[in-house]
Amino acid sequence: MSLTSLAAKTKIERLEPEFWWIGMENPNLQLLIYGQEIGDYKAALDYPGVTIQSVQNVENVNYLFVNLQIDKSAKAGKFDITLTNSKGKELKYQYELKERRKNSSNRKGFNSSDVIYLLMPDRFANGNPENDSVDGLTEKADRANFDGRHGGDIQGIINKLDYLQDLGITTLWSTPLLEDNEKRGSYHSYAISDYYNVDARYGGNEAYLKLSKECKKRGIKLIKDMVFNHCASAHWWMKDLPQKDWFIFMMNTQTPITVNQPYWIHMLLKWIKSNFRMAGSIKACRI
Repeated sequence: MSLTSLAAKTKIERLEPEFWWIGMENPNLQLLIYGQEIGDYKAALDYPGVTIQSVQNVENVNYLFVNLQIDKSAKAGKFDITLTNSKGKELKYQYELKERRKNSSNRKGFNSSDVIYLLMPDRFANGNPENDSVDGLTEKADRANFDGRHGGDIQGIINKLDYLQDLGITTLWSTPLLEDNEKRGSYHSYAISDYYNVDARYGGNEAYLKLSKECKKRGIKLIKDMVFNHCASAHWWMKDLPQKDWFIFMMNTQTPITVNQPYWIHMLLKWIKSNFRMAGSIKACRI
């Protein structure tokens, strides 16, 4: 491929997170920008209260990390992040800072006085059979498969909230609801393939917001289970790692595992179905 045709293909393929909020306690925000040869570009923006503190290049030239600082004076609104390379080519991404919902930071965490109910959504209740299998997500529903997806979803949880409340629970803890696009065994969602989207087979982001509102109506706290020390082999990072050491794969023998064996990211050596206790140990973490 010629340099001319390569440059023509350069575009911002991903920017995460896609938006943010004003009024956050931590004023720092790191943006991950991904695209062909995007690391050769310089970043600039012009928006009151928002400044670029630094830009980080990594081993893979397809990534650029931009560190922003959002001052308390910043207002909600949209602005362009402009990327320019040495040839003068410009790429623009319209970024948005949203207004936080009133009193959104005023919440009470769970404590020893709470009665916490832990559930696994796929195995709890199926409130919407139409989302049991979704185009674009690999594993389809198969109730005959012990390790398959069985169709439980967020609407099923919502439908059972009154029942849960009658049990006397004060807090609902769901195992991860974010997208898990592994080819098999994805029902538990602990192998996250997208940290910004609730799995469409559970109903997506809007369904989660509805669950939050319905819990609040009943005075039920909601615990969001997040997994940041490992991700799915189906995560888009795995197709083009920012750096060779972005992940560390290590068996209990302390022998490194290469990134050419990504299935080790979420594989348990041995486990007992009655209590899920691991007989071996695997570490997989992001640097």
